[in-house]
Amino acid sequence: MTFLRLPTRRHLIAAGAALALGAAVVPAAAQSPAAPERVKLLIGYQDLTVPSTVTASKVLEGAPYDVEWVILPGPAAQLSALYSKNIDVGHMGDTSLIIEQGKAKDDWSLENPPLQIIAGWRAGDVKYPPIVTVVRTDAKIDSLADLRGKKWAYNFGGFNYLQYVLTGLKAGLTPKDYEPVQLGDQNATAAAFNSGRVEAYSGSIAPVGEAIEKGVAKVLVTSDELNIPALNVFTARGDVLKDPAKRAALADFLSRVRTHWTWYGDHLDEVTKIYEEKVKQTPARAKLTTVYQKASFRPLDEALVKREQKIADVLFEAGAIPKKIDVTPEFYRGFNAATVGSN
Repeated sequence: MTFLRLPTRRHLIAAGAALALGAAVVPAAAQSPAAPERVKLLIGYQDLTVPSTVTASKVLEGAPYDVEWVILPGPAAQLSALYSKNIDVGHMGDTSLIIEQGKAKDDWSLENPPLQIIAGWRAGDVKYPPIVTVVRTDAKIDSLADLRGKKWAYNFGGFNYLQYVLTGLKAGLTPKDYEPVQLGDQNATAAAFNSGRVEAYSGSIAPVGEAIEKGVAKVLVTSDELNIPALNVFTARGDVLKDPAKRAALADFLSRVRTHWTWYGDHLDEVTKIYEEKVKQTPARAKLTTVYQKASFRPLDEALVKREQKIADVLFEAGAIPKKIDVTPEFYRGFNAATVGSN
């Protein structure tokens, strides 16, 4: 049985200062009191979207382990909870670990990386780019150069931050040339943009989709144009991946989530209702989110690693990370068979 549990003081405190944004827990498979001790996976996610659709799809029913969703807005909160061992797996963007490794005191080794990406997914419709830099039409920004002097909202970490950095590089601008507004997560940055408190925004297209459809905003540059893979990813701690029982449970969990994406595509009207009722989105926002988040897993392969390495090199050259890194240790490819059907 699946049910919602309100945030507890234990969860709010345990993940550290970064979790002041709030926490909620959504258990997805209840433990039987009479059953022997079972593996329990604590899966972090930044909002209720995917946890709600996975629950509705019932793909976790009958799983030989328990899953507890821990809702922590923003990649910083996810990383903090991973390090403090309050979650086993965190949700972030595919470039979050580039920034994390690039700022780490110690080099990450292939033998013992602290964190690794274990799965990645994104929407497949090219009409709906996952990450964008958008501007308000009343701000009279017709080119990247017109960002000069404008208020520009972004959140640190992940591909939202990368979108912001690479947009600035493509524009030939530095933060001294405009007014950067760093907020806690993309919901906060989108709210600032939608309310007119800032003229530009870098992040997911879904939270600003209504403004674009109404003509209040327009896309200036997409993640695809900046060659950003823009994958949502699950990231696991190294000790979790070394635990045979948890590793087996994760392989099965990812296989079931893969099946959930098929269910998602076949139940778009139901998904829209879920976003309205569970995630508390407006009907228009829910409809857009449904389309923007119709996704599938992508392979963690050599082609992806090469793209990520180029991004890491660009960030180093731009001074966004203090050292040159090798991104190879950031990817665990052992679950490709579960997510995309091949090794």
